[in-house]
Amino acid sequence: MTTSAPTSCYITASSGTKTYYLLAGDPSGPPLVCLHGLGGSTETFQRLLPVLPSSYKIALVDFQGFGKTPLVDQTKKLTIAGHVADLHDLLTSLQESSQKQCKTSKTIIIGHSLGAIVALHYAAQHPDAVAGLVLLGPGRAIGHIPAARQRMLDLAANVREKGVLFGAEMATKSNFYEDTADRSADPMTRDAVRKMVAASNPEGYAQTCEALVDLQHADPDYAAIKCPAVFCRRQGHD
Repeated sequence: MTTSAPTSCYITASSGTKTYYLLAGDPSGPPLVCLHGLGGSTETFQRLLPVLPSSYKIALVDFQGFGKTPLVDQTKKLTIAGHVADLHDLLTSLQESSQKQCKTSKTIIIGHSLGAIVALHYAAQHPDAVAGLVLLGPGRAIGHIPAARQRMLDLAANVREKGVLFGAEMATKSNFYEDTADRSADPMTRDAVRKMVAASNPEGYAQTCEALVDLQHADPDYAAIKCPAVFCRRQGHD
């Protein structure tokens, strides 16, 4: 159980991305990294920190354009491959420092949605660096599906035209079922999601929507992944 307050950190990736992350747990332990979804940030996993094992070096990460990681260049399009490369630079740093102090430096990655996609690609490209995956609502490449691709392109266009609050409202609708007499979503959780997405860089949000359906973005080589993986989804969703 992690009880100490996390430390704010930055690392500059080879791409120029100034990646923000929160560091908690045991500085000498093996890395455990949490990756948020579209519109998320380190805030996504803050409430999970107290139940994560304190024997790990825990890092909550902001992707470029989200949370406190700024968009490097609005004219340079974000890609899933770029997010994976930035993650590699961060994990290399975390693993190198862990390797000096513990027997293993392999990383456990917890990823939600976009974060799960990035985690799968990283595990396929660097199978010997990952000890395990926990994937919450993982997605797949959907650029080849016309309706799905158009939906994300429309979302990107609307965020550029109307602002990131449009994305925040859409997120509260897509992440929560509608309230009925029999069930209702926690209003504080719903509001927290709205505020978190609203804090995103609008262009970063829009570009990530486009990156998810880019025709060059394909599923990772699942056969290359060596570590155990746990897939989680919301009850009632296939």
